[in-house]
Amino acid sequence: MSTTTCQDQPNDSPILLALICAMLFWGMSWISGKIIADVAPAQVTVFYRLFLAAISMLPIMWLMNRLKLLSLQYDRRALAWSLPAGILLAVYNELFFLGLADGLPGKGGMLVTTSNPVFTFILSAVLLGQAINRRQGVGLALGLGGGLLMIEVWHFNLEQILAAGNLYFILAALTWAFLTLISQRGTRYADFITFSTLMYFWASLISYGFAYKHAPFTSAAQYPAYYWHHLLFLSIVVVSIATSVFFLATQKLGPNRSSSFVFVVPVTAMGLSAWYFGERLSLGVAVGGACALCAVYLLNKKASG
Repeated sequence: MSTTTCQDQPNDSPILLALICAMLFWGMSWISGKIIADVAPAQVTVFYRLFLAAISMLPIMWLMNRLKLLSLQYDRRALAWSLPAGILLAVYNELFFLGLADGLPGKGGMLVTTSNPVFTFILSAVLLGQAINRRQGVGLALGLGGGLLMIEVWHFNLEQILAAGNLYFILAALTWAFLTLISQRGTRYADFITFSTLMYFWASLISYGFAYKHAPFTSAAQYPAYYWHHLLFLSIVVVSIATSVFFLATQKLGPNRSSSFVFVVPVTAMGLSAWYFGERLSLGVAVGGACALCAVYLLNKKASG
């Protein structure tokens, strides 16, 4: 089976550019998430985020169809695939926030973004029979190693590294890898906007079950304005737009190539955090970021021969 690369298809350039922009927004979301992390229970924030994302997809669909930027397509099989995708999206968000509460402090969330491409490649090899060549193996090792450098893993003792909370991050990354593969299959039966909308609605419904005990609708007025400002960014820009672009890239480029760009997220997150919060970037973090970017290059480089 041949591997499609950006050199093979020049028309991939707009998708690659959109995907890089989406990863930049994912990196920016770490700042907003950090600011509002303690304002509301994690389950409530997850529900608000997914619910607002689902609602905001409706005018996006209308506008795309009105301006004839996209031909909306739908097959009943898309509904069947969007359900497990929505469940996985809701579970991913819950696991990620549980990891933030109980896992490695501060930079622990990088475990998700650096292990996600690794899991995606492994699942593609096991479930889809897509072999991992030597170049890709080196790229994955560079990306994972870069992530460990960026979280400065040597600052944590063995007990912290093996803490039960870090399992949430690993499970979150594995969940996202399954979601990536399922979304690729689901977008065969609907355009990526329609499929994403269905998935977000299922995810918001599932996440409401986690948030129900906190009465998210009646308690909404108690949260400050800045919480909603950041939440709107996290919902509309990060989920409705950036995440939908990721699923478009998964449809067009395949799960492996699209997931490789996730290595960009911790690099942009660390850079933006240093700028916004005045955090100091160490040499280890800089080297780790360079390794992550090299990983993206290797994983997308045209195979020789």
